[in-house]
Amino acid sequence: MNRFFDFSPAQLKVIIFLTGFLLLLSLYRFIKSYSEVKPEGFNLSFNIGDGDLRYQTVFRVDLNHSPVDSLDLIPGIGPVLSRRIVAYRDSAGRFEKVDDILKVRGISRKLLEKIEPYLEVAPW
Repeated sequence: MNRFFDFSPAQLKVIIFLTGFLLLLSLYRFIKSYSEVKPEGFNLSFNIGDGDLRYQTVFRVDLNHSPVDSLDLIPGIGPVLSRRIVAYRDSAGRFEKVDDILKVRGISRKLLEKIEPYLEVAPW
């Protein structure tokens, strides 16, 4: 005898049917709440966060004291540029301001605008 919490087979069928129906209804409401219907068709889109797609600077790296591996973490600077920055710092001395990084071979004004939020020059 195969009994599940003492339900009859007819009661089990009703419970399974209702469970499946609620699952399908929940899935439908989930998809509908995150989708838009446009004239050209059905588009499923998810909004994550507040919709602000700009990157926020999580960390700042000091040009005068940071090692190569810290500079390598900056988006847009790879291992080659980070080694060039440290080599320039070792040969020419400390950076007085962030714009001095333009003297390093391979750093353009456009790249500086991209990486400037991640850089700082500590006064000490």
